[in-house]
Amino acid sequence: MFSPLEQFDVFCVYTCYFFNIFDLSFFNILVPFVIIIFFFIFCYYMFLLNLYLIPTHYQYLFELSYIFIFNLIKQQVGILGYPFFPLIYVLFVFILISNLFSLIPFGIALTSHIILIL
Repeated sequence: MFSPLEQFDVFCVYTCYFFNIFDLSFFNILVPFVIIIFFFIFCYYMFLLNLYLIPTHYQYLFELSYIFIFNLIKQQVGILGYPFFPLIYVLFVFILISNLFSLIPFGIALTSHIILIL
């Protein structure tokens, strides 16, 4: 990126000129969003396929984040919050990874865009 305002550019992928009713466009913000989603899925498949009884460093880090969120839900909501644990955990980890990736120079702060929040 050459300018901080490039994150708001719209790229046209395909336009149907016959009836002019179909336009396939995407924002520049979708590229890091898709990269973060694939990174998230890749990490979890790599961690979940190689689980051991004596944990490795990565498995220990995964378990610590899991226990941290579980204890947070248990303290704040109680037993009624247990069904919402997967949703809260995925949201927490996604926001964490998004904010960490936005620290890269000229990176896009995904969580600052209202369209991503919606």
